[in-house]
Amino acid sequence: MRLRHVLFTAASPLCLLAGAAQAETVISTTVATPVATATAASGARDDVRISTAGTIQPTSAGAAVTLNSSNTVTNEGTIKFSDVNDATGILGLGGMTGSIKNAGTITIDETTELKDTDGDGDVDGPFATGARRYGIRVVGPGAFHGDVIQSGGSITVEGDNSAAISVETAIDGSIRTAGAIAVTGSNVYGVHSASTVGGDVAIRSSAVVQGEGAVAVATDDNVGGKLILGGAISSTGFRYTSRGTDAAVAKLDADDLLIGGPAVRVRGDVFGGVVVDAPPADLDKNNADEDGDGLADTSQTTGAITSIGSAPAMLIGSDSRAIRLGVGGTGVSAYGLNIKGSAQALGIYDGVSATAVQVGGLGGGVTIDGGVRVSGAVSATAAKANATGLRLGSGVSTPKILVDGGSIKAASTSTDAVDVRAVQIDAGAGVSYLGNSGEITAAITGSKGAATAIFDASGSLSLIENVKTIGAGFSSTDTITGKAVAMDLRANANGVTVRQGPNASTSVTPTIVGDVLFGSGPARLELLAGTMVGAVSFGSGADTLVIDGGASLTGAVTDAGGGLTMNIAKGRLTATNTDTVNLTSLSLGSTGELVLTADPTAGKSTTLNVAGAANLATGSKVGLRFSSKLSEPTTFTLIKAGALTAGTLDQSLLGATPWLYKSELRIDQANNSLLADVRRRTAAEAGLNSAEAAAYDAVFANFDRDTTVRDALLGKTDEKGFAGLYDQFLPDFTGSLFHTLAAASDATNRAIDESDGQLNGDGLRVWTQEIAFLVKRDVDRTTNYDADGFGLAGGIEAPHTGIGTLGLMTSFVNVNVDDAFASAAESLGGQVYSAGVYWRDTAGGLTANLGLNGGYATLKSTRVLSDPAAGLNKQSKSDWSGLTFAAHAGLSYLFDLGRFYFKPQANADYFMLKEDGRTESGGGAAMDLSIDERSSNQLSAFAGLTLGARFGEESAFVWIPELTAGWRQATGDGVDVTTARFVAGGPAFSLAAPDLSGGGPVVRLALRGQGQYFDFALEGGGEYRDDYEAYDGRVVVRFLF
Repeated sequence: MRLRHVLFTAASPLCLLAGAAQAETVISTTVATPVATATAASGARDDVRISTAGTIQPTSAGAAVTLNSSNTVTNEGTIKFSDVNDATGILGLGGMTGSIKNAGTITIDETTELKDTDGDGDVDGPFATGARRYGIRVVGPGAFHGDVIQSGGSITVEGDNSAAISVETAIDGSIRTAGAIAVTGSNVYGVHSASTVGGDVAIRSSAVVQGEGAVAVATDDNVGGKLILGGAISSTGFRYTSRGTDAAVAKLDADDLLIGGPAVRVRGDVFGGVVVDAPPADLDKNNADEDGDGLADTSQTTGAITSIGSAPAMLIGSDSRAIRLGVGGTGVSAYGLNIKGSAQALGIYDGVSATAVQVGGLGGGVTIDGGVRVSGAVSATAAKANATGLRLGSGVSTPKILVDGGSIKAASTSTDAVDVRAVQIDAGAGVSYLGNSGEITAAITGSKGAATAIFDASGSLSLIENVKTIGAGFSSTDTITGKAVAMDLRANANGVTVRQGPNASTSVTPTIVGDVLFGSGPARLELLAGTMVGAVSFGSGADTLVIDGGASLTGAVTDAGGGLTMNIAKGRLTATNTDTVNLTSLSLGSTGELVLTADPTAGKSTTLNVAGAANLATGSKVGLRFSSKLSEPTTFTLIKAGALTAGTLDQSLLGATPWLYKSELRIDQANNSLLADVRRRTAAEAGLNSAEAAAYDAVFANFDRDTTVRDALLGKTDEKGFAGLYDQFLPDFTGSLFHTLAAASDATNRAIDESDGQLNGDGLRVWTQEIAFLVKRDVDRTTNYDADGFGLAGGIEAPHTGIGTLGLMTSFVNVNVDDAFASAAESLGGQVYSAGVYWRDTAGGLTANLGLNGGYATLKSTRVLSDPAAGLNKQSKSDWSGLTFAAHAGLSYLFDLGRFYFKPQANADYFMLKEDGRTESGGGAAMDLSIDERSSNQLSAFAGLTLGARFGEESAFVWIPELTAGWRQATGDGVDVTTARFVAGGPAFSLAAPDLSGGGPVVRLALRGQGQYFDFALEGGGEYRDDYEAYDGRVVVRFLF
């Protein structure tokens, strides 16, 4: 209030001199002559109003309208200059009392056209060639008594060292905008107050500036009211504000990549605080001011502050003085800096850093009464450069930072090391409390650098509370070498508490992702709800870790001074480091869970070395996880205490131990220790069937050659999860390809069973056949599969050769197999190209046939090792070839009963597949296999009866439906044993396919059509067994050639 008092005292004598209200001078036509209020009424002073029909368009330097008496100037029409330097739309002089209002259009531009002078495809040169152009300007020497208001319309200015609204002397009123502002040129302003403002500065419209050093809104001296930012306010020095293709970016010149100024700059006191505004939710129909800021909620607009370039979106502070931001209201408005809308910084181009909000760090101190509140969004995004969301620089003093349902985010995409910090508190700043019920995140798309959500170099934070999300992380397919830090508190020497509690909404799980690094002062980490994933590094102070409320912590836990007290009342600690952690005391409650980590390769495990008492309550659980392979039975010391008190431990948490191992806890009372005895499970204990067990030693010897594979398998803690991943190590051994190709061969060869029907003539006959088939096997989890495919066959035959019908045939078959245990991305299949000869003859009702064919198979496999939860996705691929041989013999007898007939029949089929050996590649050392050649064969026989009926005239065309039922019996050597070994080394193993000998019923339906010149058949059916089903359908057409 001090500033208001001074301004109003100075204004009082002038107010007494103000005359009675004058008549208004209206400009309603187009004129070129400037106007001044002191002489507007035929030489007398008067208010000036440019109506909507009026235009003032001077052609020389100066002001279009000058307020040089205690009057008002209102523009509802148009004020325009073109190609005129030192031009001002409305000029107000200090010492006067009145107001300046614009609801119309003020345009001060130039007609210079930029050209592409270097032929690179984009224009060159400065944004503007003119200078010193102003839409509204207020100058001294005295103070101006009144308001500057843009209630609508627009102000557009082109020129260096120019501004849309420039108030360069003290003003005891307010500056308010609600119309569009656009300024282009170097060192320009959208709205600039260079001296004191007694009232508010309220920007409720767009203010867009472009040019080197361009600032959209600047208050460079004290503001007696509030600074309200309620519009789209942006600044940039870039010519193009969206990143084009890499080729387009490479062509950009230096004049395309200039750096603008901050979108908002505050260099003086703001007694009512700085508000990036947004209307509150309407929760109370009877409360017109629910956010307590003194403004009607219906009048509030949303602020969106944007800087495109390295300048901050908001820069608060001075290099020559200390400033203070006062409190702007009550309740959620009782903060000196209140961001309810958004503030974002976009680096856009490579190497351009981004900072959303910077307070202080310029040399002068900044005091923020009430604190900093963010209920909106603060974000900074860069490419190959650093990014900072909120920075409190040296000299800043504020009681708190409160992220009240909003967000503070920083992100960068970079192949080089960068620093990304969501909240940064510099050394020399002071803030004791940080609370978060929103999101504070730092993210790097890349693998290098440091992503830090909260970085406190001041050591001033004493309490951090989180009920939603604080996180840091990397996104990259490369090995991540950077550091993801949720909170870097290493500068703290006086003590700090980090507390994560429950959220008011039960659907929200409070989360901390990233490391928490404490300093030398006493540190206390309280996890009372939700989860934390990241390392916790305690310093040399008297530290405390508390886990309660069902919370969990997963990460390395270290303590530099050995003064850590650990209390796990209700929740879980999973310590991922294998160091000895020195504690003063340990308490594990009846619902507490402790999972430690063993590294058998290094011969180490997490050991809690408790100087004092370790109390393990009855019902508490202790488990063990592994970071490397355990080859020999080992005993690990998990807890060693000065005094160990242990109730009855619940060993069920040992279910968190890899299923590969069998573990058992025991107490060594003599040494006050808790021990874990661990050994590898036998194949039977692991629940493996005979096929799985055959590969057990080979898989165990090899799986740790790849750390991702190792961690995935060691991460399986139950039989089902273990088997699901383990089975993916196995090659195809079930005979799925063989059985499917055999079924396809059987369907193909039935074409030669077709009788001559009514075809007349002794010439050649041609036939073609299409088949589709489906095979299903259901034995156990490793041998179940579904297979399908299709085939094409054709032939040419000569009837009446003296020994019957002789023919040649060729075929193509494509098959695809889906193993039940395999990933959806896995594939197994191939094609067979074959050719052969056949014979058929009929004597009375008796028909006999015989066929032989051989083929060449091209086979392909993509085997997948996948565990999304562990980030595992590997593929081993192989191609190989093979040979097939098939023989078919059939015998049937037709009993003709007129329209009806029945036909007993029998046939036999032999099928052989010889596959070459193959070596997989692409899956890595823990997966790729070398598989030996194998030869599989099968002999099957069918006996059945066909019933049929003829419809139609034999001299024309006859339709014949048929039903065939019978029994098919299979025998032979079956599928060959599959022998494989890992390419990287280790023992060979052999997997035997389950036997498929035996038999089952066969049923088929057919519809035949027979004529003198062609005939056809549609047939479908299947074979049914308890663990095997085969279905096929075929279409065959024969005609005279």
